[in-house]
Amino acid sequence: YVADGEKGLAIIDVSNPSKPVIIAQPDTDGTAYNVAIYNKYAFIADGNGGLVVIDVINPAKIVQVGWYGTYDARSVCIQGDNVYIADEKNGLLVVDVQKINNLPRIGWRDTAENARRVYIQGSYAYVADESDFSYNGLVIIDISNPKSPTQVGWYDTNRYALDIYIQGSYAYVANWENGLVIIDISNPNNPRQVGRYDTAGSAWGVYVQGSYAYVADRSNGLVI
Repeated sequence: YVADGEKGLAIIDVSNPSKPVIIAQPDTDGTAYNVAIYNKYAFIADGNGGLVVIDVINPAKIVQVGWYGTYDARSVCIQGDNVYIADEKNGLLVVDVQKINNLPRIGWRDTAENARRVYIQGSYAYVADESDFSYNGLVIIDISNPKSPTQVGWYDTNRYALDIYIQGSYAYVANWENGLVIIDISNPNNPRQVGRYDTAGSAWGVYVQGSYAYVADRSNGLVI
């Protein structure tokens, strides 16, 4: 399931990895930036098109079943019955997914700048909070009570935090001009930088598996 920008959601059959085939591509009203799958539903962060929910159980008969209006939804992450939305200047939104046809917002937290990506681990939401200025970056929010999210920690990554991946006690932040920034989050109230790798391009996305970080580095391609 691929968030395909202005083309909406692309559903791709990868049963033969050497010959992937697009089997459905439902358009969305906005710009599909990110997608998360929950049960039989695709939750799409659709930019100013909001949060779009599509029933994907039958790719031959795609049906939009839910929607929630946002400022500029950039990413989604699901935990339990809640979907967490990084909503640009509107910060972090918490929406209850139990009522698919009439999604209610149950919580909200302003992150000061532009919430670009959210990653959930345990009782915390980790937000890549991009800024044009020299502050913000990683914002740590306690979501033990989803109705009242509370910021507990923050680390200035020096502008342009665009993506985040959590593994164990570390946050890996794709930080545009500053490459990959690695932050120790073992104490959520006092995160601290422990490493950095300056990629040659512009770090746009990151995924960590085992001992490797895979960085989407824009014009520089994939950096491992």
